Amino acid sequence: MAEQLAKIKKKQWYPILAPKLFNNTMLGETIVADPQTMVGKTLSNSLMNLANDVKRQNVNIHFKVISVEDNKAKTVVTGYEMINSSVKRLVRRDCEKIDLSFNCETVDNLWLRIKPVVITRSAVKGAVAARLRRNIVKFVTEFVKKNSYEQVLTDLITYKLQSEMRAVLNKIYPVKVCEIRYLGTEARDKKQVQEATQEAKEEVKEEAKAEVQEEKAEVQN
Repeated sequence: MAEQLAKIKKKQWYPILAPKLFNNTMLGETIVADPQTMVGKTLSNSLMNLANDVKRQNVNIHFKVISVEDNKAKTVVTGYEMINSSVKRLVRRDCEKIDLSFNCETVDNLWLRIKPVVITRSAVKGAVAARLRRNIVKFVTEFVKKNSYEQVLTDLITYKLQSEMRAVLNKIYPVKVCEIRYLGTEARDKKQVQEATQEAKEEVKEEAKAEVQEEKAEVQN
């Protein structure tokens, strides 16, 4: 019993800090005997608190502790996620909901899983919906490819990514909602990278075939 009490007394409170992107804001505190045991732990916080903006209460930011320096836990952002209930509230009748999920790579070689959700102002035909889907994937993939992970997060949080994507899609069909409902990091080994590259090449071929078929259908009509 005495040994157990001694161990409890050795425990201390350690602050957990957000990365520079969020001005090293304190995310919380945890009490542990060995601060190194915090490495690898995950936690989430509302973007409303991090950005001091009540309008962002529908988004959670996920963090992971990567190190402990000067008795403070340092973190990195591992994900951005909209609350499911807020996504459901965006959907209305007589609208087309386009919900996608795909992987892409940043300029600093970090793989991301991204899930955009786009809602049109009215119902759309199959060909138009297909064109919107292809352009969503193309725009996001190219946007991510030419930016670092930190810059992608910055543009996502400041709504630059969503605004630019909306502008592109509006040229195809009027869009009511243009959001990224989820973005998260993914670990990839060499084999997985090769498979993803091959999959991307096949998707490009399929898109090219679909474009040709659509053009033929439009000519016939």
